[in-house]
Amino acid sequence: MPEQQMWFTHYGWSRSYLLPKSVACNIPHRGSLDGYGAWNVARGILVELCRALPATPVSLLYDEPVQRRDHTRIALRITAHARRTDGLDVIVIYRNEHGDAEPWPEFWSIAVNGFIPATGHDVRRPSPPWIAHTARETLRDELGH
Repeated sequence: MPEQQMWFTHYGWSRSYLLPKSVACNIPHRGSLDGYGAWNVARGILVELCRALPATPVSLLYDEPVQRRDHTRIALRITAHARRTDGLDVIVIYRNEHGDAEPWPEFWSIAVNGFIPATGHDVRRPSPPWIAHTARETLRDELGH
């Protein structure tokens, strides 16, 4: 995937993804002007995953794991579940932690069906299309490409 599509752009932050009502999720199915930006990222991961595979969205779980009491570390976890056209399920888990504490200011990882193909210690978070691309490439042999 081209470098410019790997990371968020101004357009990436303003994009609004819509989920079908059939998707089980713990956040709103569509964004709003006063909505939480991380929810758009969560919806985007599932939508872009379904577009890249192709697949049907099944569920989406947005979670903010327990934070440190001093609030020096903030974390989120997004679990996107899709069903491919061959009936097999794909589960992508995206984690992001950031704060002022060492050993790094920000950490992210992507897991595809339990395998972790990408991680980073960087302030630049991957975009939903790049996360979906990573999932597709991880499943490349399985998909027969």
